[in-house]
Amino acid sequence: MRVLALASYDSFLNIARLIAPHFEREGCEVEFALVQARRHKQISDSQVQRSGLGAKVCWIDIESFCGSGEIAAYDIVLSCLEGLSTRRLMHHLIPLGSKRPLVISAYPGLVLRYAYDGFSMRTASDLLWLNCEADVEAYQTMCSAFDVDGSNARVFGVGALLEPVSRQLTTETGPVVFFEQAVIPRNEAEREFLAEQLIFLAKRFPRTDFVIKPRTTGNDATLHRSGYPVESLLKAAAKRQGGWPGNLSLTSEKASTLLSGASHCLTVCSTVAAEAIHADIPTAIIGDFGAYDDYGLQYFYGSGLIRTFAELEFPFQEKPNAKWRSRYVGDPNRTIDELIAEAVGLARLERLPLVQRPLRAEMSPELREYLVRRNGPSNVLSRAAAGRQAKGAQMVLHRLARKLAKSALFGRE
Repeated sequence: MRVLALASYDSFLNIARLIAPHFEREGCEVEFALVQARRHKQISDSQVQRSGLGAKVCWIDIESFCGSGEIAAYDIVLSCLEGLSTRRLMHHLIPLGSKRPLVISAYPGLVLRYAYDGFSMRTASDLLWLNCEADVEAYQTMCSAFDVDGSNARVFGVGALLEPVSRQLTTETGPVVFFEQAVIPRNEAEREFLAEQLIFLAKRFPRTDFVIKPRTTGNDATLHRSGYPVESLLKAAAKRQGGWPGNLSLTSEKASTLLSGASHCLTVCSTVAAEAIHADIPTAIIGDFGAYDDYGLQYFYGSGLIRTFAELEFPFQEKPNAKWRSRYVGDPNRTIDELIAEAVGLARLERLPLVQRPLRAEMSPELREYLVRRNGPSNVLSRAAAGRQAKGAQMVLHRLARKLAKSALFGRE
């Protein structure tokens, strides 16, 4: 049985890599492809090489790959794609009718933001592997509201947990590791504040080693791109505070390696928090940036882990609320063998044509038809028309907020 693992960015490719061996143990042959998702760089050659897949990965265009019928040669497609590529995949599989492969959709990390938007794009999947019980409940509630069958959802778990963190004996004296996110927080003033606080934290605890892991380094690329890289902000903050602390360093090591020796994990909002919690590493979610939906902090409400920088003391031993942990941090090591066996079994059966699977949670058929007539199918699939309007308004608001924030926080104009 042939499986095609589709990915679009570095974290997506990593999850496909971690899932693939379990399909192979079930007797499947797994191939990997990167989907062209945007004009600019999605992933660097070095990122592909670091994934360990190298020459096993090819590039495809979804429209031509489906239109040529090449995708029909596969029994299963493991879709580790962001939302817009998922929409294109589902759309271009429709003409294949029942000759299409079985489609499994999996997330690369925690669903921190725009959860229902992402869920709605994946309702046509034969199987939707979600991170936790809470996500499955939210997805099925959405489906019920739109009279869509939500029985395709499964609790898979946080895919990154398939890569074990081997804790070292010296972890109690290990460094405090802060994991940066590219756009959390997003604006310049907030990211300057973040850098200021990280420098100050290292100076406040001079006998504790601190390590900062930027989301990307060098020529690396990622789904979310920041206009304010943390490294340059840290250097500027250190200069304002009298110099770089001797107990602070930056690293490009991967998360699992860092967590193996970390004494604590800090992050504003990141999937790595689930990895740290799973490994029983004392973890704090930085709450200085408030209850802002766009930053995804709501995922950690009820965890008991939210702290501001001013509230941090080391060492700390706070553990997440047990009830929250059971609902929000799923372990795929407990589920993956059963889920893959289910997928392989379903792949042997005749497929339901995707045209018969309702997509009402994403938009009504009438709206879809109207938008296709007005803007063309490619613009509808990429949300290009809406994106241009939103981007223009966002840029105006961003410039205004930037000027106001600088003036208020830093006395500059």
